[in-house]
Amino acid sequence: MKSAITIAAVAGLATVASAQNVGTVTLSAADATIAIGAMTTISVTLSDNIAGNSVFAFDVDVTASGASHTLSDLQVDPGVFGFGGGIAGSTASGLGGSSDILGPALDPSLDGVTVFTFKVTGNAEGFIDFAASDGAGPNPAMQWGEGGGIVIMPRLYDSIEFVGTRVTVTPAPSGMALLGLGGIAAIRRRR
Repeated sequence: MKSAITIAAVAGLATVASAQNVGTVTLSAADATIAIGAMTTISVTLSDNIAGNSVFAFDVDVTASGASHTLSDLQVDPGVFGFGGGIAGSTASGLGGSSDILGPALDPSLDGVTVFTFKVTGNAEGFIDFAASDGAGPNPAMQWGEGGGIVIMPRLYDSIEFVGTRVTVTPAPSGMALLGLGGIAAIRRRR
């Protein structure tokens, strides 16, 4: 009898553990491959596994590493309230929240929203890897909003997943293509 109760209790714990609130910060590149000197946009999108509107606030750093690059042109979604952030070297930072803090429902939330973007220019051939992390501010990378009263309360996720992205920088094709075409023309003239 005692073992049956223990098994039921363990099964219940497994069910509770699988129902955790999980937030996700996803980075994506508009172009996965660019030429040296070209530019692409990196987007920071928030989501979670909580039904309905829920993503309340964020505080995210995105750091680039690898081939030589330049970050520029930080842009924020107009629905983000109280945005703060900037670019310092190889890190783009952003924090802000939902414009609706009065309950009982969080509408609109930041769930599924690309909260900020920035541009990267590839200065040398190679890979540029982008990784997100908790920002330097006092808040975690993401919070969800719990309604039910006059004011929506920020709550912590059980875990936050960070999904990075990579941009491949290739040599500028124009010079190589012209050399190749020049070689073909030279061979045809000799015949």
